[in-house]
Amino acid sequence: FAFSNSFYSASATAAGDISLKDGRKGKTFTVSYLVDSLGLTTKLAESISRKVSFEEKVNPDAVLRLLKSHGFTDSQISNIVTDYPLLLTSDAEKSLAPKLKFLQSRGATTSELTEIVSKVPKILRKREGRSISVYYDFVKDIVEADKSSGEYEKSCHSWPEGMRANKIRNVLVLRELGVPMRLLFPLLISESQPICGKERFEVTLKKVVEMGF
Repeated sequence: FAFSNSFYSASATAAGDISLKDGRKGKTFTVSYLVDSLGLTTKLAESISRKVSFEEKVNPDAVLRLLKSHGFTDSQISNIVTDYPLLLTSDAEKSLAPKLKFLQSRGATTSELTEIVSKVPKILRKREGRSISVYYDFVKDIVEADKSSGEYEKSCHSWPEGMRANKIRNVLVLRELGVPMRLLFPLLISESQPICGKERFEVTLKKVVEMGF
């Protein structure tokens, strides 16, 4: 019985050591890949490797080729991977390609598509169909309104009522208070309930502002 316990303990330790080595190997490969393929700094690549890790380049290469084939620039791709590292582990052919093609089929131009997706890459986590199209339109409206500075109210008329509409209005309230747009885009695809409220959100926010924050 004692021998059996020792055997299992030794086996578990060995398995743990192998797993640790594999993890380090994957992290090292990931850092090298990000530096060599995307031109990222070693420091940034190491930071990203804490969020995603892989040991071969077949899948990430496929993702990068897909993005380039849809007109994304090297700079945009670097931003996308930095904001959404897990995209490199997605299935380029079965998951990402259909979503990009779907958005293009709705009339999205190459410049528009690349701008929107590079600003909010996590939009590609949404399901193909109504879900991704609704959020894409939200981000598009916000981008266009922000460029026009002051056209927010005009854009509101095209938004549906309900939780999603409240979310956008709340994001715009934050924008008008000077919060950088790059920090607000992720909130558009967030499922966080506080962002989806309406009156209570505005009241609470005003109190926070009045307190000097």
